[in-house]
Amino acid sequence: MKDLNTTPHKYQEICDNILARIESGELEPGTRLPGVRALGEQYGCNYHTVRHAFETLAEQGYVELKRGSGTFVTERATDFKKRKVAADKVLRTTDKVGVLLPLKQWGHYVTSLIDQLHHTAEEMGIKLNIRTVTEIDINSATLARDFIEQDCCAIILPWIGEDQHAAGLHDFIRASELPVVMANPEHGLEANCYWDPSVEADARHSDTYLQCNYFRKLGYEHIALIGPDGEGAEYFQRKLLTYSRWCDREDFPNLIAMVDRSPKDYRRILKRWEPLRGKLAVIAYHDEIALEFMEAAIGKGYSIPDDFAVLGHNNNPNGLRATPPLSTMLLPYDYVAKGMISHALALSRGESAQLVQHEPQAFYIRESCGGIARLGQDGVDAVVAELMADFIKK
Repeated sequence: MKDLNTTPHKYQEICDNILARIESGELEPGTRLPGVRALGEQYGCNYHTVRHAFETLAEQGYVELKRGSGTFVTERATDFKKRKVAADKVLRTTDKVGVLLPLKQWGHYVTSLIDQLHHTAEEMGIKLNIRTVTEIDINSATLARDFIEQDCCAIILPWIGEDQHAAGLHDFIRASELPVVMANPEHGLEANCYWDPSVEADARHSDTYLQCNYFRKLGYEHIALIGPDGEGAEYFQRKLLTYSRWCDREDFPNLIAMVDRSPKDYRRILKRWEPLRGKLAVIAYHDEIALEFMEAAIGKGYSIPDDFAVLGHNNNPNGLRATPPLSTMLLPYDYVAKGMISHALALSRGESAQLVQHEPQAFYIRESCGGIARLGQDGVDAVVAELMADFIKK
């Protein structure tokens, strides 16, 4: 376990200092901040670290980066000064943990994860208090006080919608009087994630690498990634980076499609990929996008997997009923649920229990990926076993 009183990331220290100056009224809207090199000297770091801090504050809406002019405090800073910020969290360990869920885009993954959270909590002797909310933002912080009154010691955000604004998330966590645990890391909130983001540097321990290597072993010449066209899809942005890194290292062409999930947009992508028929495998951000892509492809007269092989993520039951049945992957829910609850309890004591060991994703191989057609069931089983053995070695 880590002591939370240790020195934070330097860029977060810079962010906190600037926010404190905004809160005190020292920095008013329109104020131009010192340059990155000047602040780098002040904080004893390089200017890249200061730039990272500025970019984080810009994502949160507190500053605006004007090319050629500098970095300026925004009007939103005025609102920030009026908000209650819980600098000191309420630290106490009880047998109750709050769970806060945004209502938007609540699908199979969320439902299954909540079921597993219930099961894991019972095994650990923990009671869950689940609440729903329209948006995760500063206004949601009132629910944190409700959780305190209900004797909860921490709050879990097991899922964040693809359209979640970074500013609203930061506002909520800063204003919450209880420590908060998230499923995925966010700039400036790395300590809140149930797994340690610093170990993500080894991208080989990722579902994306497993998916890419799986299709490569099947003999596909091209591997594409398709996902949502949304600025708030933080997890997909990391997946984009990992996929691009794999393509660069393995000398594969980088084929990315970002769709608004309308039939017209899928047809646009199909037209672009038509010359690669029979040679292209498609990795979908999640099963819903995979199924939508398959439906659009079949509607245009293409065959799955003969023309385009498809592999999804999250093991949605609808994939099993599709024609052809969807191949997919799934992170073990028990691993996620136990990690979240354990980290929540640790934060309530002023400690940390972030996971540093990656759990391999499980393959559910059906017909859409073309594996069984190319190698037979025994061949596919051997490929998956080889991938898992290599994962554990790394």
